[in-house]
Amino acid sequence: MQIWNQMGYPHQFTMGMDKAGHEWIVVVVKGTFDFPSKPGGLVQKSAEQVALVTADTQTGVPGYSATLWETDFAFRKSRCDVIANGCAYAPGGRPAERVPVGIKVGNWSKLFEVVGHREWRAIGPVFTATAPRPFLKLPISYDVAWGGVDRLDPEEKQPGSYKYNPVGTGWSRTRNQRLIPGLRLPNTQAVGEEIRSPFGDYRPMSFGPMGRGWPGRIEYGGTYDQNWVDNVAPFLPADFDERYFQSAPVDQQISHPRGGEDVQLINLTPGGKEGFRLPPAQLPITLFSGREKVFEQEILPDTVLFDAENRRFSLVWRIQQRIRRTILDFTECWVGPPTRSMLRARETGRRYIRANGTVPEDESEDA
Repeated sequence: MQIWNQMGYPHQFTMGMDKAGHEWIVVVVKGTFDFPSKPGGLVQKSAEQVALVTADTQTGVPGYSATLWETDFAFRKSRCDVIANGCAYAPGGRPAERVPVGIKVGNWSKLFEVVGHREWRAIGPVFTATAPRPFLKLPISYDVAWGGVDRLDPEEKQPGSYKYNPVGTGWSRTRNQRLIPGLRLPNTQAVGEEIRSPFGDYRPMSFGPMGRGWPGRIEYGGTYDQNWVDNVAPFLPADFDERYFQSAPVDQQISHPRGGEDVQLINLTPGGKEGFRLPPAQLPITLFSGREKVFEQEILPDTVLFDAENRRFSLVWRIQQRIRRTILDFTECWVGPPTRSMLRARETGRRYIRANGTVPEDESEDA
């Protein structure tokens, strides 16, 4: 398929499948913007656009560390995910034991607390945390949120894990309480929810993507039992729910932004508070099958990705269209408003070639 992109954003197409076994073409576009250089300034399109992510990336070993960025090639999202990666900064550049961090987009917001390094100590049968160590900067991810795998006993062949966040820290089982002193507590915690016991049930706090197998997401993945193996595979099970494609936890899923929403980042950059408005977010996309126009719409982003350390954010747009015969039936896609020359070429049945002599590339990404 030929793609004419008037926006200069990275784009790609792939093929997806719904649980009924129908194949769909999926076009994904990702635009990256820089934070304003001055307070009250406008965001600008980044000179260097961030590439589409083709596979999940982690902070460390896959399966044993937090997801950093999830693939941009989800099939479909009914809500907009808000994801952020970065660090907490002590206000004013002065070391602090505790720092509130937050993100606001329009009417939605999320706030939690980042606490300096602590360890568990035992006073008889009672466990207490050491005083937080002051910090200037600390990374935020599910790696440093409440949870983890209880590997305190090296002789144990099947260590237990905190199912809501198995990559975190601070949690243990009572059977290993003699080994708990020295275990690191998490650096993130919910506001007003002080962590007081290594055996407690606390909320893991981060702005990053959820693990694909964690509660809150895995239940949407469907049932893969013997009946599925015998009668359904390799297709999705009948109880698969497309909410599985949402990478953000429920409290980071918002209505699709239209542009102009007020954005505030609190203590996620050295300046303390970063504020701006989202750029216009309606992206025109037109899809053709031969001479027939099969899709034409201004679509809204379904993912907002904040990369605070690099002072930029990305918006991700996607469309889906049912494949009736083969993916080759789709011949052309326009990303952004078409030029008069594009419209004239389409009306006259001629091949469109830009003034510099370039023609679009046939591009695809297998998912």
